[in-house]
Amino acid sequence: MVPLVYHPRYNITAFGLERLHPFDGRKYERIHDALIAGGLRRGSDFTRPRPATKGELLTVHAPEYLRSLRNPEALARILEVPAVRRLPAWFTDWRVLRPMRLAAGGTVLACRLALERGIAINLGGGFHHASFGWGGGFCVYADAPLALKTLHDEGRIERALVVDLDAHQGNGTAAAIREWPWVKIADLYGEDLFPWSKEPEDYAFPARAGMAGHEYLEVVRGFLPAVLDKVRPDLVIYNAGSDVFEGDPLARFGLSARDIAERDLLVVTEARERGVPVAMVLSGGYSEQSWKLHADAIEGILTRFDRA
Repeated sequence: MVPLVYHPRYNITAFGLERLHPFDGRKYERIHDALIAGGLRRGSDFTRPRPATKGELLTVHAPEYLRSLRNPEALARILEVPAVRRLPAWFTDWRVLRPMRLAAGGTVLACRLALERGIAINLGGGFHHASFGWGGGFCVYADAPLALKTLHDEGRIERALVVDLDAHQGNGTAAAIREWPWVKIADLYGEDLFPWSKEPEDYAFPARAGMAGHEYLEVVRGFLPAVLDKVRPDLVIYNAGSDVFEGDPLARFGLSARDIAERDLLVVTEARERGVPVAMVLSGGYSEQSWKLHADAIEGILTRFDRA
């Protein structure tokens, strides 16, 4: 079976304060429960990660940045939730930062499992607006760069590719990996969306607002095979944001639920047809249906690859 990485403490809750941001802090639990309800997995089938440690985070983050997370003002800016300014640091560490450290550890674990099994999915992660010395857009820890650096330092990979199909540019990931010649990033994003200042990328595909699903999928089919063949990575990290959905309040794409499921299956299939391991992370998504969009897309991947 395709390994699925999840921890019950991924879910970000703070006695109702989480509702002040459109991101659904419980979507991880909802995806987990939907996969069980659909008969695709049992509770014991999910692999639990451990949280990324401070020492591990220091390999991709500046010490002063990690220290700044104790400052409620700084954290409120990153999370885009002004009410966080009034919360004590111990509380935000418990209810927000620890879940994100667990999800970051989950991305590292998913990458390890992908190298062993060909495919793995972290039901969290994808914090692509976080970089060496900054965070933003509800992203605190740079989980994909952390996973890549860890595996590269261990000699497990020599070349890697990040495929980012979240609606927003993965500016944090792009900045974090810029000095690493062994990592490339291919990113399709809304040109008129946050972040307003875009980072240079190896393969950047800015897209216009309102792009329909069939057009979007044609763009992905047009660039992904060529990029995979050129980079020849030992590992792909796929950032599978659901905010390209036509009903998402923070983006302007026009993909249906079926289009998103087709997109995710396309990326995984293109990688696996070349024998490239792929670790999928979920990233952004702000509609009420975000959890179901991911659950349905993951169902399609499991149906195709559980016994492949």
